[in-house]
Amino acid sequence: MAGAISTALSARSCKLTRVHLLGIRHHGPGSAALLKGALEALDPACVLIEGPTEGDALIEYAALPGMKPPLAMLFYASDEASNAMFAPFAEFSPEWVALRWALDRGREVKFIDWPAAVSLARAPVDAKDEEAILTQTQPPERVRADPLDILAEAAGYGDGEAFWNALIEQYGGTGQTPLEVFAAIETAMTEARQHQADVAGMSAVETLRENRREAFMRTHIREALKRHEGLVAAVVGAWHIGGLRKSATAIEDKALIKELPRIKVEATWAPWSDSRLSFASGYAAGVISPGWYRHLWDLYSRDQHEGAEPFAALWQARTAALLREEGYAASTASAIEAARLALSLSALRGMAIPGLTEMRDATLSALCHGDETALRLIERQLYIGERIGEIDDAVPQMPLKRDFDLWCRKTRLKPSELTEEMRLDLRSDAGLLKSTFLHRLNLIGVHWGRLLDAEAGRGTFREIWSLTWNPDLTIALAEALVWGVTLERAAVGATVDRSSKTTSISELADLVRAALVADLPEAAKACIDRLQAAAVHLSDITDLMTAVAPLVRIVRYGTARKLPEAELRGLIATLAAEINAGVRTGSHQLDADEASARIDAMRAYDEALGLFGDTGLTEEWHRQLARMVDDEQIAAPVAGLALRRLHDSRQWGEPAVAAAFSRHIVGETPARAGAFVESFLSGSAEVLIQDPVLLFLLDEWLSGLDENSFIESLPLLRRALSGFDTGGRKRVMDRLRGGRQTVATLDEAAKENPAFERALPLLRQILGLESAGIEA
Repeated sequence: MAGAISTALSARSCKLTRVHLLGIRHHGPGSAALLKGALEALDPACVLIEGPTEGDALIEYAALPGMKPPLAMLFYASDEASNAMFAPFAEFSPEWVALRWALDRGREVKFIDWPAAVSLARAPVDAKDEEAILTQTQPPERVRADPLDILAEAAGYGDGEAFWNALIEQYGGTGQTPLEVFAAIETAMTEARQHQADVAGMSAVETLRENRREAFMRTHIREALKRHEGLVAAVVGAWHIGGLRKSATAIEDKALIKELPRIKVEATWAPWSDSRLSFASGYAAGVISPGWYRHLWDLYSRDQHEGAEPFAALWQARTAALLREEGYAASTASAIEAARLALSLSALRGMAIPGLTEMRDATLSALCHGDETALRLIERQLYIGERIGEIDDAVPQMPLKRDFDLWCRKTRLKPSELTEEMRLDLRSDAGLLKSTFLHRLNLIGVHWGRLLDAEAGRGTFREIWSLTWNPDLTIALAEALVWGVTLERAAVGATVDRSSKTTSISELADLVRAALVADLPEAAKACIDRLQAAAVHLSDITDLMTAVAPLVRIVRYGTARKLPEAELRGLIATLAAEINAGVRTGSHQLDADEASARIDAMRAYDEALGLFGDTGLTEEWHRQLARMVDDEQIAAPVAGLALRRLHDSRQWGEPAVAAAFSRHIVGETPARAGAFVESFLSGSAEVLIQDPVLLFLLDEWLSGLDENSFIESLPLLRRALSGFDTGGRKRVMDRLRGGRQTVATLDEAAKENPAFERALPLLRQILGLESAGIEA
């Protein structure tokens, strides 16, 4: 028995000596350089990398010439694409370097972390473990210290970031051999992990999660040792080394990961970006400055280490060029001086090469002359970077992603994280194609472009877009697969589905407009049918009014796409008839919020009806406005706007308007009278400037209020007058100072001036008064 135990222990020891755990920092260029050196020295038969095991299916594509980092492996649930996760790589990521090293030499390479199928199942502990954790007596929660901060404090550094950068990422390519550095990392991180467990500790859930992940890793390491006689290199986060060295049997690890919930997962490669690699983006494993790390990697990846001087000079030359692009006088001499200053600072601080802090201080002094404003203008380009990765055409993509790439080639649009403004002429084939592309993307939730020009929504022949890409939009493309495998089919499916799930007339009207500008007549027809059916049973007049305006704008101004004009005009007429029939009774006893929404909708509807040009509908609308002014149950703001529209369209003469105005403010409570006045006056001072009778009726009403009523009415009046421009306010004051004056109407002025009378019909036509049904 003793001999058997001794033989088993000897075999276990032999296996362990064939495993080399190489502890790295994710996305660290110094770690990547050291790792490359260690792999060259070890020449392992197999390379294992921390990462979801579903990534094994993507490994072969990493060596294709069109694969240009930053890239990410995208894992998403087959039945819910929004449930997704990324595993990003930059060219300076140690995992990417290990992957390429193994592929270039024909060695086996595998991912060994727990599967994405487990991570995305959103069940880090099973019910039994949760019950055990909840019944434990937990000590008061303590702040978990970063193990690097612990090491930094012991070594005399300010924080863990500075410590790791100085010793690993900016080691300068000199000193100890890579294997010696990794041995030192293992010792230090193991001690730091043990110290953290003793002092700060992790929660029970966190501990269980880490234990399970490391159980998966140990299992894969054992399997690799069975497959290969030679050395096995495992590239993992330095934090995990202590856990992987822990003595645990295969049976114990199998029990720990047994029966974990899993879901079906799809995997593909996706472009990534510098900004998404940065810690500022919210990426937990991100780095502060991807742009700076790329510059370090350029130094380390060369065949020969050129030293600190060219390294500093190249960075400062790049900085000077960016400053010149922003209009600053950054000379070559100043760039040379900045490089010398950075080298001097690094020498004083005992560093092999200048760090980012030294480079920034030198730039601020020699190139920016102490002006941080200049440096802030280029910080994103310089420190974060602007690179977006590219996927080789041979990589299998999601069907919708393939169609997206095809559209990008057709429209000559290239995703970029830099915000770009683009002006489109829809009368050109190229402009119309780009517009259609962007509108369809918005319908499926891929908001690459944002429409800036408000007039573009009116179906005019120009559009102004703001384009900004971020890699999260790749997930949105995956989510849209449920609607179709091409951009057109997905946009149709998403639009029709949204129309089937809403009874809001305004939302349906927006969907009709969106489908038309996206050149989706099938979806537009379905939304029109849905809108007509919903309008029959709808009693919300505000929603009906809101729906009319976007539809009228399309019919009025036209569109560069195919337009079902007959169906749209019929729909608008149906909606307008419903509104005219129910607007008065639907405006009784509205509360403040309902009244505010109603008057906004009335303004839009009144304008749209004038543009639509249907005389019968317009006349009926004016009759309803008159009835609302005389209806005592109508909400005061609605009555105020109704009277204002009758005044502006000259449906009522000045005496009738003045009488109605007086009736609604004299003897009424300050709240009701003030709400009426606010709505009547809102938007323009001309009504008071051109109609002195109304002005002095308002003046008399205010003068007759007692102190309490005046104080109560003042906020409403001030809010109404706040919409007047400075010139309008001044002219109102001039009117008040001048006393009561009679202002001639257009008709009276025409009678006194024969030439003006002859020009009056043309003037009315120019101002659009005849189209509003106003008699000369």
